[in-house]
Amino acid sequence: LKKLQDIEAERNQRLLGNGLASIERQHVQGKLTARERINYLFDTGTFKEIDFWSDTYKYGEIDGEEIIPGDGVVVGWGEVNGRPAYAWAQDATLLNGTMAEVHIAKIVRVMEKALTERVPIVGIYDTEGLRLHSAVMAHSFCSYSTMLKFQTLSSGVIPQIALIMGPCVEGAALSAPLADFVFMVKNKSYLHINPVGDQVTREEYGGAQMHATQTGTCAVLAKSDEECIEKCKELLSFLPQNNYELPPRTANNDPVNRRDEELLHIIPDKTTKGYDMRRIIRLVADDNNYFEILAEYAPNLTVGFARFDGQPVGIIANNPFWLGGCENSKSSVKHARFNRFCDAFNIPIVYFADCPGFVPSVEEEHSGILRRGSMVIHATSEATVPTVSIIVRKIYGGAQLVMPSNLCKTDRIWAWPTVERGTMGADALTEVMFKGRLERAATQEEKAIIRKEAKQRMEKAIARSAKVGNEEIIDPRDTRSTIIQALKSLKHKPSDWPERKHDNINM
Repeated sequence: LKKLQDIEAERNQRLLGNGLASIERQHVQGKLTARERINYLFDTGTFKEIDFWSDTYKYGEIDGEEIIPGDGVVVGWGEVNGRPAYAWAQDATLLNGTMAEVHIAKIVRVMEKALTERVPIVGIYDTEGLRLHSAVMAHSFCSYSTMLKFQTLSSGVIPQIALIMGPCVEGAALSAPLADFVFMVKNKSYLHINPVGDQVTREEYGGAQMHATQTGTCAVLAKSDEECIEKCKELLSFLPQNNYELPPRTANNDPVNRRDEELLHIIPDKTTKGYDMRRIIRLVADDNNYFEILAEYAPNLTVGFARFDGQPVGIIANNPFWLGGCENSKSSVKHARFNRFCDAFNIPIVYFADCPGFVPSVEEEHSGILRRGSMVIHATSEATVPTVSIIVRKIYGGAQLVMPSNLCKTDRIWAWPTVERGTMGADALTEVMFKGRLERAATQEEKAIIRKEAKQRMEKAIARSAKVGNEEIIDPRDTRSTIIQALKSLKHKPSDWPERKHDNINM
């Protein structure tokens, strides 16, 4: 009993780290401590810490070496939403969360365990980079590269989520984006590999808002530590434990045959007018819930997770509220990566299409739209999970390849009555198909008559193409029940492809 009491006394002292003052400084910044974050993530009473008694490795060759309890990181396992998971959290109250040999070794240990046991892992970053002593003296077998190697091995095998809840710099800044999804907190998270220059603020250089809108590195932007962790837990509820499992179904109280009258009026009468596709997604999904990913990056395409009769699905949808729903370079990268994630983890994909094609501009051609567009075609064509396409309105030209509805077909293709489908719109087709007659017209009046008649013919051709190119035209109010029935029928779809070492997607 005395030994047990001594151990508990020592444990309680170590839990304070550098003392209450350092914990209070963390709170003053509006941030939780590493242990508070861990406790907030895991179900109450389930977290089991690993390597609690490990301390900083002391080289004995450099002045000023400090012994840090746990070497500034908390690692372990527990349950999130009743399912096993591993996590690690860097402790910014101890030397600003800087990383050293034991620190990295503890992270690598839980990475290896998560991979071996085939369960998700969450990394909570709050570090100013590598500790100087370790940078000078550390052995190469326990370094950033070891972390990066395990993250690469785990990719497509177990879900990996990075929560950046403070600074994340140097080699750690390369580690975080290797996760499947990166979460950041507004005005508190900073991600950059090089030092911040004098001519820019840290927020401008590597802040959360910048990464959410410009680089696309931040998949989910949160307002606080608590919201960041809650969103992480919600995301995990959609995902399987590993690539051999199916995503977890949940009990559903939302009627399968629910019909919403708003769906009849959401598409504007004017075909050039935009609307928010996310409203349609929420109207047909279980409990009107849609967990959006990369909401502020390339908003002309929306991706995320929803449920249909309790079945998690990935959503990929054009959003005409921005750029008319056209694909561009940024949306293509967003599209391809999300498509491949869903396919890797056996998550069915539902597409909602309203896309006139790719953005026509010199800037887009120079930015590599062909290479990035081919990434999307590669990703959609190689997908083996159940796939369903709902053509909401426009789908012209190359859009029929990237929002798969042509030769890169999905398993089920349905369209709303508002569908417009073809090589291009009626006006453009008229100018191309009747170019000779229009040029030979003797007068402007004759040219106007030819153009009017030609446009009517092209509109009829497009209307016929819209009908025959789909399995059926459906009542928009039946979209929900139609998707649910399709997913049920595709439950046992095989996923065999020719054997190969790996594909060669054009990144």
